[in-house]
Amino acid sequence: MEKMIKDYKLSPDALVMVVGSSIGTQKKYYENGFWYKQNHVGYEGVSEYLASKVLACSNMQDYVEYEPCKINGVDGCRSANFLLESESFISLQRLYDIYHGGQLSERIRMIDSVKDRIRFVIDFVFDTIGLDIRESLGKIATFDMLILNTDRHFNNLGIVADLVKKQYKTAPVFDHGNALLSNLAEFPIDDDIETNIDRVVGQPFSASLENQAMELGFGLKVDYAKLDTMLQNEQDSRALETLRIQLKKYATIIKQ
Repeated sequence: MEKMIKDYKLSPDALVMVVGSSIGTQKKYYENGFWYKQNHVGYEGVSEYLASKVLACSNMQDYVEYEPCKINGVDGCRSANFLLESESFISLQRLYDIYHGGQLSERIRMIDSVKDRIRFVIDFVFDTIGLDIRESLGKIATFDMLILNTDRHFNNLGIVADLVKKQYKTAPVFDHGNALLSNLAEFPIDDDIETNIDRVVGQPFSASLENQAMELGFGLKVDYAKLDTMLQNEQDSRALETLRIQLKKYATIIKQ
């Protein structure tokens, strides 16, 4: 039986961002402490939701939960603002631009090996603000390998700065819309899942999601029994089928 999802009616005043693409326009809203994102390339909202279910059964302690919903009649997802009033999110790209200028992604392309690219970024953050992000990156890279996230970049990886306490911490993991083959332009619905999986190209350190996760030590662990119980109540979809394939593929690596 299909789950009923809520349709949130938001005013134009709540519209924060409109991002154009060749196949549509994504609208992003903010109202009363919640972010709302409309789908624009496929089934991003379902991808965000299932990804957060995986994290709820993992050793990732700090993550954003997503609710599948409609926003003014359009499918999408909703999530709570993860920042306190005194906090700000600073992406790794923004941090690099503040202290060095330029694009961090362009800088690491000048480095040949994936291992050395990772070390460059970890060292840069530690030398700049004294925060060790290796463990967090290891969990995120393994998670992205599992969910086939093609859009993990230096603008959605970052840190949270408390301007009052003058303290830093790693930001919760968020933004998994381009996962589980959700982009129907890149991964056509008429092609089988395995064919589409072979088309996946990763980032930010390597085109191979497995390679960058391996270099960071496969940090994520998932309670398969708990997750399986959660997923039994979910509606069948390509996103869910893709997740089950990936869970089976990487069970020996990430099963808790």
